[in-house]
Amino acid sequence: MIIIVRPQLLIIALALPLLTGGCVTHKLWSGKPMDEWNEPAPNPNLRLFHDVRQDDFLVVYDEYRDRHCTTNTRAFFLHQNLKPLDEHSRPHFVSTNLASRLPPVPVFASVTTNAPELYYIVTPDGGNFTLYSDRRDSGSYPLPTYNDGVGRMERIAWTPLTVTADLTIIGGVLALICWDALAQSSYSVSVH
Repeated sequence: MIIIVRPQLLIIALALPLLTGGCVTHKLWSGKPMDEWNEPAPNPNLRLFHDVRQDDFLVVYDEYRDRHCTTNTRAFFLHQNLKPLDEHSRPHFVSTNLASRLPPVPVFASVTTNAPELYYIVTPDGGNFTLYSDRRDSGSYPLPTYNDGVGRMERIAWTPLTVTADLTIIGGVLALICWDALAQSSYSVSVH
């Protein structure tokens, strides 16, 4: 038996994913409603501490977690985390208790000639700071802003359901095509 499908029905079946905005799984993975960001709090309460042994700086600041609308104090070593900071990835956080064993780095509002050899300046928005060593600019650094990663886990959990929905839609379209082809054919079925 040869099934002939009307061209109009075939066009509708092929255009259905476009008319509905794409498949469900694609929407799940391309949309951003599940993504949340962790970023410096509006007033990050930034503090730096110098670890002479590691020749690094412990950065302690307040982080705002968008998903839970909470603020937590975080700490990380600056030079060990330059790549994650540049890539907006999560740095390797350490205990804030380490600050109690390290000397603080003074903070100033602007560049000054009366400052000690090592100090830092925080930008007005609080998201960046500039470190000065020997009264020269040693570099400007951002505080971490990164995706919390929970949205990816939620997407993974929802994927089996969305794939099932996609397969149901495809099965429904194929059933309509077959039903229409059967109606156009001379084949008849009687139900008793």
